[in-house]
Amino acid sequence: MWQTFLSSLFPLRCFGCGLIIPTHQKYLCEKCLGRMPYTHWRLDSENCMYEKINSLVNIESASALLFFDKDNLTQKLIHFLKYKNYPELGAWMADLWFENNKNQTFLKDIKSVVPVPIHRKRLKLRGYNQVVPCAQRLAHLLNCEYNNSTLERTLHKKSQTTLNKFDRIAKMKNTFTRINNNSSHYLIVDDVFTTGSTIVSCAEELLKIPNQKLVFLP
Repeated sequence: MWQTFLSSLFPLRCFGCGLIIPTHQKYLCEKCLGRMPYTHWRLDSENCMYEKINSLVNIESASALLFFDKDNLTQKLIHFLKYKNYPELGAWMADLWFENNKNQTFLKDIKSVVPVPIHRKRLKLRGYNQVVPCAQRLAHLLNCEYNNSTLERTLHKKSQTTLNKFDRIAKMKNTFTRINNNSSHYLIVDDVFTTGSTIVSCAEELLKIPNQKLVFLP
């Protein structure tokens, strides 16, 4: 009863177009759900994301759920995820990605899911790390360890949107610190992929210990 009353006062709206949606739907109306810009990239070493990252640092495989572009549906979802206090969006997107990749052989070897950490100053300001629910959900779906005690973000960086690829990579050097010496097959989870500076910094720190294998999912 109260849910019906509240939904009449504060109706749920589609994150894509703003249309009012029924309470049983999540985040998007049927029309926007049907135009999700899926990459259809499998978790493997045969897509352009893997090639781009592996040219900078050694990884086993990579994948991405959606294409990101200015003002597209993905950008709107990421905006709600990061800035509008909807971290649970990440778990929903993890479900979508897993449904499309659950039969991939690369998944079987993953032992530990690591969210890219944010700095404590940003965590205090935002109140949550937006990639954690996605990483936790993936760990559950993969039946493996959720690991937030391997990497720590020790340097707080200002926005780097005005920097080019190589300047971003240089600025991200030594941003992360490894806080244990365990070897594993890691799935690193982030929200977006642009120049690759964040994943390169994380991977370089993880690869300081021998016998590491890395998989990446933004």
